[in-house]
Amino acid sequence: MSGLPVFLALVVAAAPPASPSRLRFEGLDRLYFARVGGAGRLTAPAEVSAFLPVAIARSPRLPDPAKLEGLSVRDIPLPVPLWPRPARLRQVVRSGARIDGLWLALYDGGRRSDVWHFQARPDLTDGKLLPNYWVGGARAGAGDTVRLDLGGSMYRPQGGWWVHQKEVTLAVRGGALALQHVRGTYGFIHDYDRGADANPPAFTVTVEREVDGRFERRELYPVSVAAIKACGADVEDDYVEPGTADLETVALCVTRDPRSEVTWRRFDEPSFAERGYKAPPE
Repeated sequence: MSGLPVFLALVVAAAPPASPSRLRFEGLDRLYFARVGGAGRLTAPAEVSAFLPVAIARSPRLPDPAKLEGLSVRDIPLPVPLWPRPARLRQVVRSGARIDGLWLALYDGGRRSDVWHFQARPDLTDGKLLPNYWVGGARAGAGDTVRLDLGGSMYRPQGGWWVHQKEVTLAVRGGALALQHVRGTYGFIHDYDRGADANPPAFTVTVEREVDGRFERRELYPVSVAAIKACGADVEDDYVEPGTADLETVALCVTRDPRSEVTWRRFDEPSFAERGYKAPPE
C-alpha cells in the first residue's frame, strides 16, 4: 500500500486553519447607528472620509487636535478574544451647533471592514431625545465579549441637559462583533429652567447594574446639587462634568435613597436608548 494517502492526510492535518473573513459589527442599528461603509465603499463627508482610509498603519500618527476645526479623531484598540488579527476602532466626531456626527470605523489587521454613523436627531431615533455619543474606551469582557464605554451628552435651551454613559457588550459571533445588551452605567439629567418655579431646577439621577442575571435600574427625582456633591461629584454652575469623578459610584450613592424608583429588565429587553424599548408598567 502506498504511503502517499497517509502523507497527504498528515499534510492536511498539519495545515493551519483558514483565516477568518474581515471582522464587522452587527446590531448597532439597535442603537440607531446606520452602516455607511465597508471595505470598499464609504458614504461620509469629505473631511470625515479623509480620516477613514481603506488601510491604516499599525501605529498610525493621528492629526494634532489643535489643527482640526470641528473634528476629533481617535483610535481605540479592541481586545477581541481569540481573533487572529489586531482590531482597532477609529472614531471621528464632527461637532455641530448642537447635534454632533459620530463615525465608528472598524479596522481588522489594518484594513477597513465596517463603518457606522450616528446622529442624535429625533427623526432618526423614533422621536427620542438621545445624547451625542462618543466611545470612551474598550475592554475585554467575560468569555468571548468586548465592552465599549459609550459616553453621551446633550445641551438644550433653557438650561436643560443630560450626561450619560452606557456599557455596550459585544460578542464574537462568527465573523462579527454582535451587540448583546446595553447597560445604563449612569445618567444625570438637569431640568429645564422655566423661570416660573420658586425652587432651582433639580436633577434626575439613574444607574443600572447587573443583579442575579438581569438589570436593576434605580432612578431618583428630584435630586439637589448638595446631594450630588455629598456623593463626591464636582458640580459647577449646575453641571456635572464627565470624567471629573467616578460618576457610576456617585450615581449608586445618590440612588441608595429609599425614595428611588426601582425597576428590572432582562438582558434581552431593549433599554430606552434602543429600538423596541417598552416602558415598564406603572
